[in-house]
Amino acid sequence: MTHPVFADPSGKRWRVLRRTALALGVVTTVITLALVGYLLTPPALPQFSEGVRTARGLAQLPKLRGTRRAREHEAERRRLLSSLERRPGVPALRPGALPVVSVVSQRPAATTGAEFAAFYVNWDDNAFASLRKHAEDIDWLVAEWAFVAAAGDSLQIKVDRRVPFLLSTLPANNRPRVLAMISNFDSASQRFDARRIVSLVGRESSRRRAAQQVAQVVRTWGLAGVSLDFEEIPQTLHPQVRAFLTELRLALNAVQGTGPPLIVSMSVAADIEPTVLAQYAALNDRIFLMLYDEHYGKGDPGPVASQSWYEQRAAQLLKSVPPEKAILAIGAYGYDWNDAGPKASGDALTFQEVMGQARNHAAPVHFDSVSLNPYITWTDDDDTDHVAWYLDAVTAYNQLIAGRRLGARGNALWRLGAEDPSLWRALRADGFDDRGAALDTIPPGYDVEFKGEGELLRISARPTAGARNVGYDSLRGLITKQSVSVFPTTWIVERFGAQAHRVALTFDDGPDKTWTPQILDTLASRKARATFFMIGTAVESNIRLARRVLAEGHEIGNHTFTHPNLSLLPPSIVRLELDFNQRLLEATLDRRVVFFRAPYFGDAEPTTADELIPAAIASDRGYIIAGLHLDSEDWM
Repeated sequence: MTHPVFADPSGKRWRVLRRTALALGVVTTVITLALVGYLLTPPALPQFSEGVRTARGLAQLPKLRGTRRAREHEAERRRLLSSLERRPGVPALRPGALPVVSVVSQRPAATTGAEFAAFYVNWDDNAFASLRKHAEDIDWLVAEWAFVAAAGDSLQIKVDRRVPFLLSTLPANNRPRVLAMISNFDSASQRFDARRIVSLVGRESSRRRAAQQVAQVVRTWGLAGVSLDFEEIPQTLHPQVRAFLTELRLALNAVQGTGPPLIVSMSVAADIEPTVLAQYAALNDRIFLMLYDEHYGKGDPGPVASQSWYEQRAAQLLKSVPPEKAILAIGAYGYDWNDAGPKASGDALTFQEVMGQARNHAAPVHFDSVSLNPYITWTDDDDTDHVAWYLDAVTAYNQLIAGRRLGARGNALWRLGAEDPSLWRALRADGFDDRGAALDTIPPGYDVEFKGEGELLRISARPTAGARNVGYDSLRGLITKQSVSVFPTTWIVERFGAQAHRVALTFDDGPDKTWTPQILDTLASRKARATFFMIGTAVESNIRLARRVLAEGHEIGNHTFTHPNLSLLPPSIVRLELDFNQRLLEATLDRRVVFFRAPYFGDAEPTTADELIPAAIASDRGYIIAGLHLDSEDWM
């Protein structure tokens, strides 16, 4: 009887085959999991101790050995591009080159008493950081974007293009309405120049020219109107200022679209004469009553805006301004007076700067039971005595209560970026029903603290929240007690690498087939070395040139793969930008890099959390972050 060739009655062969298949399955699964894990894990970078932070020590970088780099590179590329496809594109532009976008708002009108405005200034990056967090809490954004020219015959327009771009990303019914503020502040002398007002409003041709300039800005950017902030107005000039307001109204009417009526508004000091105020109120849709500086830097020390002074002055001003037009401003700053400088020379402080002084000098916060304003005192090592009175979320809470009791249309914050971040909790609809409990936590501020010297950076501490206790007086309906038990902390950045009489040359954005060879030839002729921060897309197109940079003894740094503005990206995309470029450099150059510089990171001192979060991500991945103080500004 013939038996089948492959018959195995004993089953031995099947058992061997099954065990072999199982073993192969286990091995391939382990390999697959290891590869996936490797791709998901950030590239391991060399660790550097304090003793090797010299240019020579950092130059000794290990080479990478491996066999799967091409596949890993392609996998990382697909992950990054897939993630970018799922998100709206972010323009890879410097702030000044961002496109013109309209910020027309469809925000519903706030209920009476709840309208909230905030003042924005270009000169403090923290103002933009605050706006990014709280834009949807603001009904009116008053942006200081127009300045009377030195000759007084026109305006200088300085729109911070980051603001329209940011607001354009918000739903139209959530974005604030933006007013262009006209100021007579002279940045060169750091004071308000009355002569410029005289020149501008004293001539009909200049008034008309300035009004048309503002109207053009309103139309171009989709703004909601204009706000006039003239300070130090001579008494005899009020009629001409009123004429200028009329010109502004006519110019805005000429560019009025189909949306809500464009408005004209004005800021006035708390000591303005009632008759003059009433005349201005008749010509404006909103009047911002600047209720602070009861005591100020050029005067004697004292509360910046005591509660009784605030209430009495507001009530007096509201006799000349219809409540439906009145916006009561609240301050968000303080003054530091000391006995070492000239008399009456208090320096302005933000809330975060006050907290920093209190933390550094172990100075407790005192809360004056009469003025309901806080203050701190301390003594420097040279025996200079200081007293700093300031305004915070507690004073804002009490002043917001006062505004509602007086029937004002709303309140305004001077200014974004200087405020106690707890203030935003007081603005919530239920903020006045919790007896101040929402103010117990003090979020970290916006500023950055630095230690050391140099342009290599390392994040040494992350922000932490502070804590305060408040006492609510149910009879007065106000907070009458406060103490700070834990001071908030901010980002702390270590700077290192400074060496006397030595400079480090760096080149960003390459390799470029036109310019990089010329740079390399120039460096070679002078026996100089530099660091090239490379973009992944440029490396892909110029692999031989990238290899030449390394072969000629220069260092290479990670400059992301697509060169985006990392401060506008979520952390997940930031990580992919770093990791993919690292994988690419490993695959093409047989080298891991440890230096990183963010695109548009044009200063060795990042000033906001938006700039530091990407730096912190890079620091967590083991990179040494490179800043720069001297920028050739030869980028295009």
